[in-house]
Amino acid sequence: MKILFVNEKLGWFGGVEQNVGDTADGLRAAGHSCFLAWGEKTIRNPDGFAQLFEGTAPCRELGAAGSESLGAIASRFAVDMIYFHKIGHIPTRAELGVNLPLARMVHDHDLCCPRHHKYFVHNAHVCHHPAGWRCWIDLAWVHRAPGTPLGVTFGGLRAHRAERERNHTLDLCLVGSRFMKRELEMNGFAPERVYILPPVVKRVPREPAPMPDEPHILFVGQLIRGKGVDLLLEAIAKLPPQYGATIVGEGNAREGLQARAQELGLGNRIRFTGWVPNESLDKYYAHARVLAVPVRWPEPFGMIGLEAMHHGRPVVAFATGGIPDWLDDGKTGFLIGERDVEGFAAGLLKLLEDKDLATRLGQNGWEKVKSEYSFDGYVRSLVTLLEKVSQ
Repeated sequence: MKILFVNEKLGWFGGVEQNVGDTADGLRAAGHSCFLAWGEKTIRNPDGFAQLFEGTAPCRELGAAGSESLGAIASRFAVDMIYFHKIGHIPTRAELGVNLPLARMVHDHDLCCPRHHKYFVHNAHVCHHPAGWRCWIDLAWVHRAPGTPLGVTFGGLRAHRAERERNHTLDLCLVGSRFMKRELEMNGFAPERVYILPPVVKRVPREPAPMPDEPHILFVGQLIRGKGVDLLLEAIAKLPPQYGATIVGEGNAREGLQARAQELGLGNRIRFTGWVPNESLDKYYAHARVLAVPVRWPEPFGMIGLEAMHHGRPVVAFATGGIPDWLDDGKTGFLIGERDVEGFAAGLLKLLEDKDLATRLGQNGWEKVKSEYSFDGYVRSLVTLLEKVSQ
């Protein structure tokens, strides 16, 4: 097959781009041809990323001024199908001007939540309802816009519904978890077109580094409100003073989180590293006793959990979104009730104080990721699904 990936960004940014790059690499190794259409203004470390594709092109529909349309790119590369990833507006087949199978990996809640993060603004609890009247009550049509006179903009819920309905016509929607499949189905997507395919991390299996004697907490992810690092800081403040954490990542909440750490008296216990390339993360896992996943939003899957298991590290996480699909409570880590900071602190403390327990749970995770989340198995399943809709 010749497959055109469509994604807003070119380069290594986060989990979406990790999945795009890994998937293209895996498909090409299996004998398929992969191409990429992208948005011109969102580029980071593009060289190594672009080399994973046989051709790339900036795309007009993704905001690249003066560039080709998506339909023209598909025709020039003579692809057999289009595989959408992160994109704000899906063109119809009539707009594309080509009659090709259309598939999409749904990486987030954008299609089903006008505010995108799938939790209520008034209480920060996860929303388990379809888009509708609750969105109006929760002011989901009001969006932050720093630098504007009011500091906000107003988005139309009808336009959001229209975009969701455009996606109903896709031949295939792939999601990472049961939570995401339920979310799409209760928002009008046909169940027979929605398949669960966890976005597996591409790693060569190897023995993890020994569990360190010095207990330490690791967080890896974007520093944005939905990732819940503020909740992690509150949990650490409840731990004995000898325990601290390394926070790996960058984002618009970093400054506020650093200030919050100081307010909680954690200045000497928390280290913020900023953004770290994926290939440099091994040393951080090697020095960690436990990975913390304190997410406030419902993770569509949570690839960071598979990464931790590859390193033989147990995970403590809130039981939201797709996390219960891969985290076995008491076997590979601890699942904590949504936003239960006391429970989160208790879960961390068990592993920080018991090296043998952390080692056993980490080993369980390593065995699980080898047996249930192999990258080769992921690629085979993806090819089967893409071929099913391309016939």
